Amino acid sequence: MKKKRKIKKSIKFIFTFIMLISITITSYFLISKDDNKFNFNKIVNENKVAYPIIKKISLVATGDALLHNPVYLSAYDKETDTFNFAPQLELVKEQIKDYDIKYYNQETVFGGKLTDRFNCKYNMPGYCSYPYFNTPSEFGDAMVDAGFNMVSLASNHSADCTYASDTCLTNSYNFWKNKNVVFDGFNEDETMENKYNISEKNGIKYGFLNYTNTLNGLDNSVSNIKYKIDIYDEETAKKEIEDLKTKVDVIIVAMHWHKASAEYETVPTASNKEIANYLASLGVNIILGTYSHCLQPFDIIGNTVVFYSLGNFISNQGDLLDMIGYKGIVGVLASMDITKTTYEDGTSEIKVDNIGADLTYTYNKNHKDYKVIPFSKMNESYNKDYKSIYEEYKNVLTSLNQNINVKPVN
Repeated sequence: MKKKRKIKKSIKFIFTFIMLISITITSYFLISKDDNKFNFNKIVNENKVAYPIIKKISLVATGDALLHNPVYLSAYDKETDTFNFAPQLELVKEQIKDYDIKYYNQETVFGGKLTDRFNCKYNMPGYCSYPYFNTPSEFGDAMVDAGFNMVSLASNHSADCTYASDTCLTNSYNFWKNKNVVFDGFNEDETMENKYNISEKNGIKYGFLNYTNTLNGLDNSVSNIKYKIDIYDEETAKKEIEDLKTKVDVIIVAMHWHKASAEYETVPTASNKEIANYLASLGVNIILGTYSHCLQPFDIIGNTVVFYSLGNFISNQGDLLDMIGYKGIVGVLASMDITKTTYEDGTSEIKVDNIGADLTYTYNKNHKDYKVIPFSKMNESYNKDYKSIYEEYKNVLTSLNQNINVKPVN
């Protein structure tokens, strides 16, 4: 009996002790140390959202991947029948790794390894270079591995390999559909438009559109499947941009100019400025221009950032040195921040600022060892005149607007 009473007393003591601890903890959280009253206001204020809410993402963009046959032949291993483009991109991979959105223009089509070739000189089996391009898709794998996650596909070369195969565009579309990237320019069918060109990062939704103004006169080869390539016209652009504005915070348009344009011109035409102003009036935040195969100026139209041409990212146009100088092998990694500010009344605004640039140079040695080199990493082993080349194209980039931070040359 005594033993039972001792157990009951022990249980009672433990229960009482636990109750005291619970009361003490509860009192600590609910009673204000200052006036011994419930401090509900403190609890509410500690959980209240502080306005304005500011969120930010970053973007880096570069120009045309123009895969002439020496570029992909230099990456080819005949013994293993494989391509390794990674060494061509290693310096850029390091340079862009910290950006959220990483854009480039895939100028030439990944049509698949085709057997029916047409007017194609100096090709390796299945692939083709100028004037009708068909590019190994392994280059796309290498670009994704390097970090690129936004790609434009519509260009003046989009219809090049359709002469060889009706599945050419489908092959390219399917390649990108299976990658974790935002892309536009090609479509699977008329109902699939805009399926893969919306994404979100850090609470900021962004949408992407891509148009080309020309197919180099090959329109007839895609006359029955024109919906597969995004051709620019004002009515289509207006409709798609207005639709996209209801779904996203930021609109980015990759514009492959051509209307009244000329290749290797470092000054944007009046027609292209007109298109840029029209897109800006529709509320586009960022315009990324390509086509000229050389660098053109940066500008700001209202709240819209415009790069009229990002130049070539990689190509073999160093062979045109006597004709066009370094225009075909100097490009840019253009960078910017996108900031979304949300206010207490629920409204928000987007600002694109902190505009920057790192000029790039495509190096090769006797049509081998191709490598894209940021000028911030250049030295005389690549080109003894690299500093004067840098100054020339820095002046091109800033000729319309100098509110851009161009990285100094190494």
